[in-house]
Amino acid sequence: MATPRRPLPPPRATRRTKCPTSRAFFVIGQWSGPDLLVWQIQQAPDDPDELDDAYEQHRCDAYDAGGGVEVIYAASAEEAEATARREAVETDERTGQDLTRQRERRAAASRHRRRRVAHHYT
Repeated sequence: MATPRRPLPPPRATRRTKCPTSRAFFVIGQWSGPDLLVWQIQQAPDDPDELDDAYEQHRCDAYDAGGGVEVIYAASAEEAEATARREAVETDERTGQDLTRQRERRAAASRHRRRRVAHHYT
């Protein structure tokens, strides 16, 4: 006899999860490492279907111009811009740390290979 399957847990909160005091804003601009050139901040629709449609339209337009769109939940447009800038800096720091670790691993592997090759020829 097969045991009944347990229901899946509810999905974890994501960036699209609304806080009661916040509303969605589109932050449209160009990200370059920690720098963010904001072209426009626009309040997003409350309806999830309208939000997805508007996001897709803004994403296509921004992509054509060499930029991108983030949906940020904040109390005001100014707070949304500040949050987007902070997230850009945090993402750049994480990416930089990851790249540094990758370089260190490659250098260590290269030193190890050179030592091993030198060992075989002595």
